[in-house]
Amino acid sequence: MTPADAALLYEHYGLTCPPRWGTARNFDRKTYGPKVAKIARALGTPLMPWQRYVVDTALEIDPETESLAYRGVDITVPRQSGKTSLILPVMIWRGMYKPRQRIVYGAQTAVAAREKWEDEHLVAMGAARSLKNRYRERKANGREAILWGNGSIQTLLASTEMAGHGKTLDMAALDEYFAQVDYRSDQAVGPAMITRADAQKWRLSTAGTQKSVPFNAMRKRGRAAIEVGRLSTIAFFDWCALPGMMRDDPATWRSCMPALCPAPVRGVCRCSREWRHTVTEPAIATELETYAEDLGEFDRAYLNISRELGELDLDPNVPTAEEWALLADPEAPGGEVLALAIDCTPDGGWTSIVAVGDSPLGMPLIKVLDHGAGRGWVPGRIRQLVDRLNPVCVVLDDKSAAGVLLLPLEKVGIKRMPPVNEDNPRQGPQRGQLWVPTVQQLGAACGSFTDAVRGGQLVHLGQQEMTIALDGAKTRPLGDGAWAWGRKIASADISPLVAGSLGLAGLERWRHLSKPLGVATARPAQQQTASMFRPSGRLGL
Repeated sequence: MTPADAALLYEHYGLTCPPRWGTARNFDRKTYGPKVAKIARALGTPLMPWQRYVVDTALEIDPETESLAYRGVDITVPRQSGKTSLILPVMIWRGMYKPRQRIVYGAQTAVAAREKWEDEHLVAMGAARSLKNRYRERKANGREAILWGNGSIQTLLASTEMAGHGKTLDMAALDEYFAQVDYRSDQAVGPAMITRADAQKWRLSTAGTQKSVPFNAMRKRGRAAIEVGRLSTIAFFDWCALPGMMRDDPATWRSCMPALCPAPVRGVCRCSREWRHTVTEPAIATELETYAEDLGEFDRAYLNISRELGELDLDPNVPTAEEWALLADPEAPGGEVLALAIDCTPDGGWTSIVAVGDSPLGMPLIKVLDHGAGRGWVPGRIRQLVDRLNPVCVVLDDKSAAGVLLLPLEKVGIKRMPPVNEDNPRQGPQRGQLWVPTVQQLGAACGSFTDAVRGGQLVHLGQQEMTIALDGAKTRPLGDGAWAWGRKIASADISPLVAGSLGLAGLERWRHLSKPLGVATARPAQQQTASMFRPSGRLGL
């Protein structure tokens, strides 16, 4: 954060500890922040300066759309900084001031979420007189909820992979995000929020370890966006010390702990008549002594430094988040020559359909059309897409979980390509048929995808499904230097990534089939000019 931004935060909020990386407050925008601050006062926990800055920024209103300016809010602060006293009034505001809202709260485990909900959230709400008779509690195991009189409901996020699927959500709060080792929570809530115009996902956490893959990726992207000044729909706030700073120096503590009182009076914070900083230097000194045998854990908990610097064992075959972000263009137009590709997760729980087509930009455009639970719906959907879009081919890997779709696809008329017939092309592969690559062709497809990304030779729409897939991707060797995407060892659902790689290979190999041969499969003119792969309601774009 620049000194000028820090000075503004001190002027408006009295914030003496600005984040090391933080989204700047746009004071020209209106915000719902004061409403949240009013609720926090009613709960008996008035917001500290850092919390007021965060909610005011996170709940800014876009003057053009009159909706929330940010769809995501990522916050990382040291322990005992007040995450609960921040997120609880936000969830209450969402339930009270917005009718028929669906809100979900999750923590590191379902049990931890239930304990925090029952021991902290309900206790604080029950003590607030202004909330009396505004809601009722439902404590049945597995059906825990806060039910508001206006039809809004707040529930807990279960820890299963299918948690949250099939229900629309307006707000998700993922607490202790460092404990997530894969993108299960994001994938549970993300698709359910994508059709909601004013939805927000809050991710809150202290730093984790190398196993905290989603948190580390979140932090890396957030810092990069702040450093380059990139506009983002995710507000990012990061309070931390830097590796090498003196952990026993109070000046270090004051630089990264926004809840630490900078000038206590006889050990008590007197910075304001309304609110109080909640941490003191003697308390931190005691914690430092407690962690004397494991100073790395002190750094993680109170300096917010990931253990072992939070560095990931990067797979050299996987494009980085920065390389992928450079190719994003949400407004990129599509063309009419394209390939469709299908891929499933190893358990068949999720399936992606991706289109890769020539675009007026002169580079292939990759677009996720569908990302849905199961795979029974796929043959019918592919039949619709083939009829409407007339792709040069449909691609899947028959040695993956998508292989079970071969017969169902044939039953709906998607025939497998015959061998190439150079003497009589009409007896060889035809447009719209199913191409099943060999193992060698699969390896070439995966390698070509990474080469295209690193060479800036494709464009995409910045869709969340692909970003999550790349964040969690790992590769497996095929021999002689070739490799393929490793579905079983990935920390996320990478079916969009695999399908994108197959689609790119299918387009390059079978593009020539787009040239008319005068056979019976020729399309009527009005179908040939259909716009390129419009997303379905399943993806909700």
